[in-house]
Amino acid sequence: MTPRDDPGTAANSAGAVSGGTVVQVGALHGDVRLEHPAAPPVPRQLPAPPRHFTDREPEQLRLREALGDPAGRTVVLTGTGGVGKSALALRFLDTAAGEFPDGVLYTDLRGFAEGGPADPADALDAFLRGLGAAPGSIPRDLAGRAAAFRSLTHGRRLAVLVENALSAAQVRVLSPGPGPHLVLVTSRLHLPGLRVDGAGFVDLDPLAEDDAVTLLERMLDDGRTRADPRSARALVRLCGRLPLALRAAAGGLLLRPRQPLSRMADRLSGELRLDGPDGTGEPSVDAVLTASYLLLSPPARRLHRLLGLLPGRDTAPDAAAALAGEDPERAEELLAELVGASLLEETPRGRFAQHDLVRLHAGRRAEREEEPAERERALDRLLHRLLATAAAADRALNPGRWHLAPVFGEPPVRVFATRARALEWLEGELDVLRACVDLCSRTGRHRWAWEFCECLRTVFTLRKHVDAWEATHLAGLASARALEDPAAQGNVLTALGGLYLTLGDVDRARETHLRALAAWERAGHSLGRASALEDCGVCELARDRPADAVPYFERALEVHTGLGRRRGIALMHRRLGEARRDLGEHGAAAELLGRALEFFTEDAEPYMRTRTLRALAAVHRAAGRSEAAREALAEVLRIAADIGAPAEEAGARVMSADLAQEEGDTARARELLTRALAIHTALSSPEAAVLRRRLASPPYAEGP
Repeated sequence: MTPRDDPGTAANSAGAVSGGTVVQVGALHGDVRLEHPAAPPVPRQLPAPPRHFTDREPEQLRLREALGDPAGRTVVLTGTGGVGKSALALRFLDTAAGEFPDGVLYTDLRGFAEGGPADPADALDAFLRGLGAAPGSIPRDLAGRAAAFRSLTHGRRLAVLVENALSAAQVRVLSPGPGPHLVLVTSRLHLPGLRVDGAGFVDLDPLAEDDAVTLLERMLDDGRTRADPRSARALVRLCGRLPLALRAAAGGLLLRPRQPLSRMADRLSGELRLDGPDGTGEPSVDAVLTASYLLLSPPARRLHRLLGLLPGRDTAPDAAAALAGEDPERAEELLAELVGASLLEETPRGRFAQHDLVRLHAGRRAEREEEPAERERALDRLLHRLLATAAAADRALNPGRWHLAPVFGEPPVRVFATRARALEWLEGELDVLRACVDLCSRTGRHRWAWEFCECLRTVFTLRKHVDAWEATHLAGLASARALEDPAAQGNVLTALGGLYLTLGDVDRARETHLRALAAWERAGHSLGRASALEDCGVCELARDRPADAVPYFERALEVHTGLGRRRGIALMHRRLGEARRDLGEHGAAAELLGRALEFFTEDAEPYMRTRTLRALAAVHRAAGRSEAAREALAEVLRIAADIGAPAEEAGARVMSADLAQEEGDTARARELLTRALAIHTALSSPEAAVLRRRLASPPYAEGP
């Protein structure tokens, strides 16, 4: 992605700290304010604890004993699916929240779900972001992220809940640094590797029969268990004394408040005879889920089945409505019915999720009861809704960018009031959207696969979700090739080139942008060609070859001029000014940057004005015009403070320090560098290390 895209001001932390070659993938403009980074909020990432809970006192005592160990402890909760491992972990961590002043982190590794397991690198990315790490500072590789997580948590006191682990290796990389931490792990396996590492183990058996009856009584709270204790005990035995099965049975009974317990027990006995393992009639979670499922209204049954087809881990109400082909109000009613039947869980964020065993049940019922064509139609409705909403969010984030994907030409399905809301939606749905790209590419929905990629371009540029960026765009590129669509290929390659430049792989970025240029030329797409030319020029600047960058920018300028695109013309003037600056052609550089400033006014595009002014200040400094450089930097500082652009402020302060040092004012230079260091440290920017080394070296280390 290049500065022509200019995403909205939602999270800028990029940019160089001084003059010379400055390469930034993406630029920000607009009216969303960014404040200077404050201390990040303490992460509290746990899902809501269960409303009804009983027993497990011995297990909770074991967990309490693990608290306060200065070396930290790892405890693994093991047991069969549905036995209540997650409920115990969530209940305990909720009651012990005060023991972890530095926060509680959560991840689900989905080791036993269809489509799993999750990548621990994604979990570490979420942990680091939750602890306040700037997106651009997060390492790309698993080992780097694990090391960064250990460093960031060293000496802190926090809890980490790792659900559904499949192996010890998955858990080890998620371990925090030294400190009195508690890592709770849930798994259906015993994970002997963690035992070797010194982890404690708590094995969960099904509830005792009396405790299971107590749990059923609390969930029903209507006297039926006391009125018919014999049927209550029969029912808990039929549920295998598993909390998940008991919740499903109670959910079915709550749908029929006048139905006696004996009726549910009879129904469940029938299901066990039909669906029990090997026809033995032994307790089966699937059979209990089916018994509750059959008590739903027919529309709710259908929604339950269709939810088993979802890409991603959870869903929002509007997406569920699209999946079922229902209006939003009706869909909300059906979702409430499923929640009431304990076949769906509402999260604190207002989304809806299924336990992996419930999702498996739903998927099986869909295969049995939905025609293949209807399953495909339901998925198409869902995918198009998500695609259209993602397009609306991207348009809100970056209204000035031109688009290729046909979805951007459709009437918007949603209007986001602010860019911040649009960014929040895209990040909240990112796991689902990533799964959508994969699904579209695998199932021949190739046009939608690359269109999703275009909708995600701005959020990736802003928030640096580099793993999802690469995975989605490689799938999107495969789909564009399957379509033999050169414009779609150019579009995806452009974004991939932006990723590689973000990662500092300039040679790979240059090769990718050259491929994009060839694709756009095959397509005969003028704007795409201009974009690729600019990108190729940016790569040459990054390679410190400004003379090679100039022809690319000049050719892009010709395209924008021919199309009458004033903003594109201004951008190329700025780019050419940067190239002429790096060539030492100070007069030409100042003239070009001045022309760019005529378009990038403070009212219309304050952020782009700060970037252009910084480039101009570098030209003035190199030409010996110190006073003119200071004036430009003063304007940068004023605008950056007004719009909240900390990286631009830090860069202006470093250049101001350079000017002060050249004039022999070491004390002033040290003050400016120290203030810039504070900003880069808060941003977790790699420039912080550069400034620390500089401040530790003469003349700053020796005093004024």
